Amino acid sequence: MTTSTTGSDSDEPPSLVDKHEFFFPGNSVSALLIHGLTGTPFEMRYIAEQLAARGVRVRGVRLAGHAETPEALGAAASDNWYESVVNGLEELRQYREPIVAVGLSMGAVLSARLAADQGESISGLVMLAPSFFLPVSKTLALRALRGVLGSLVDSIYLYNPRDSDIHDAAARSVHPSCHLMPLSAPLKLLDLSAVVKPMLPKITQPALVIHARNDHTCPMRRNLSYVLRHLGSVEKRAIELYESYHVITVDSEKELVAGEVAEFVERFRVVPQKRAAG
Repeated sequence: MTTSTTGSDSDEPPSLVDKHEFFFPGNSVSALLIHGLTGTPFEMRYIAEQLAARGVRVRGVRLAGHAETPEALGAAASDNWYESVVNGLEELRQYREPIVAVGLSMGAVLSARLAADQGESISGLVMLAPSFFLPVSKTLALRALRGVLGSLVDSIYLYNPRDSDIHDAAARSVHPSCHLMPLSAPLKLLDLSAVVKPMLPKITQPALVIHARNDHTCPMRRNLSYVLRHLGSVEKRAIELYESYHVITVDSEKELVAGEVAEFVERFRVVPQKRAAG
């Protein structure tokens, strides 16, 4: 990994996948899908398609500053990211049917904040590979850089030649990667996680947490145990994956992930009221 003081990412080849936000019509229940840091709505699209096939209404948001330039990502604050999520919720609220928040990585942290803030407006919570904790070495390095660089962190970009943390080679080859990332972005994630961790006991909605044992980006043991220990939900279930890495929504076990998410979401369907005879 090397550093650069420019946000230009012109060496990144154009992606052939759809990175736009999306909406799929449905009825009786809605799902709000939230991607992760440096990610795009594409990483939530497979789950969205599986939900839509079951008649679930789906809204996939694009977090502020994402799927754009490195400069745009650097300019966005965590409150801007959360605003994107709240805007998606407001779009679904108009249907007056149960809403389940489904987030991946940083999107899982944002979905937890949404569940804590919005209370009964969120019927269920799904956290996929939550990023409350990064590897210890990376966290210490980021904090040290912030201490040394101060406000200069906003002008420094990290070049990472590696692809996304995905086990499946075919999925990894087409997945949009952020090879040039503002140093401020993961620091904002650390700050966001510090804000949301104390909120976990306030969350009472039924919750599903799925994480991969071989996640190199957000270690499973620390994240999963912390969430299960502090989450206020009476009903909470955890699933561990054995083949996937971090981006479990597109990786080797994406069918399993999508199936579990779909079954969880469908539990909240509103049963249509029958008209009284006569």
